Amino acid sequence: MEKIVGYGELMLRLTPENYDFLSTFSEKLLSTYGGSEANSLSFLGRRGYNCEFLSSFPENEIGNKATSFLNSHGVKVNANIDHNRLGKYLIIPGTKNKPSKIIYDRKNSSFSKFKLNDKFINKSLKNCSHIIISGITPPLSNVCYDNIFKLIEKAKNNDIKIVYDINYRKDLWSRSESKNFNLKILKYIDILFTNSNTFNHVFDLKSKVKLNDFYNESEETLKNILNVNNIPTICMTVRNKDQIGGLIFQKSKIYKSNIYNFEHVDRVGAGDSFTGATLYGFLKSWPIEKVVSFATAAFAISHTKFGDVNCFDDKEIEAFRINNSINYA
Repeated sequence: MEKIVGYGELMLRLTPENYDFLSTFSEKLLSTYGGSEANSLSFLGRRGYNCEFLSSFPENEIGNKATSFLNSHGVKVNANIDHNRLGKYLIIPGTKNKPSKIIYDRKNSSFSKFKLNDKFINKSLKNCSHIIISGITPPLSNVCYDNIFKLIEKAKNNDIKIVYDINYRKDLWSRSESKNFNLKILKYIDILFTNSNTFNHVFDLKSKVKLNDFYNESEETLKNILNVNNIPTICMTVRNKDQIGGLIFQKSKIYKSNIYNFEHVDRVGAGDSFTGATLYGFLKSWPIEKVVSFATAAFAISHTKFGDVNCFDDKEIEAFRINNSINYA
């Protein structure tokens, strides 16, 4: 079985037991691990796919447990080990379906200082069919920025599909810096993941459509993406107030999911579930209608639990789809 590789930073995630952390004192912090690319890989690793995470960890118990965490989700680790630190982030989940607040502590992390060499890249991408990267990585350091393009060059020379989530983080770099990077990278991407808010913000675009239809803005954004570059497959999560959905564009056709409306517990990592579930459907050669239906259900159910990694199995995801989706006409 060919492997799926993810390149990115895995961090220690801290969440206050009392979610109202900034206004009241909380003695306990719940801890786990998370990172965009690792979250997506874990979805596939839990289903028996040959997944490998390319990263860098410190030589201490926190780094060792990071490896064990990924292994527990079926993901192999190909990591540089050094004497630097593992990044951390504090999550204060949003209430009433509002976005979570994220506070990063990742400067000078082990991952940000790890420079990939040709030998390491060749070993990592041997017998690889897909590589997952995201827009979170390049602003972490000049080293990470250069590593991304080294991996892309090697992937393109070996017919490896490049899976990319724009994943803009305003705390990491400016909109113009992100735009310049995306203008360079999008021409190499085989499967793009994004949403209207992210793409429009990075490219400084304003929606001109009336939001009288759930998918109007996303379809407009899709046209804008194709104007920037003719990417073969574009996958988008959709949010409109308390409702969420998903769509996939492939071979000039748009496929839309049903809509979900429910109370959110923790939305961090939900988009990564969408990425992992979409790739899962592609790898199983499902019809695109089934892929977008399953991936959006995985995206939706991920909002109902604590932690970045989606641990629900296929039957649970399908049951959630049947019981919680609203038919989209």
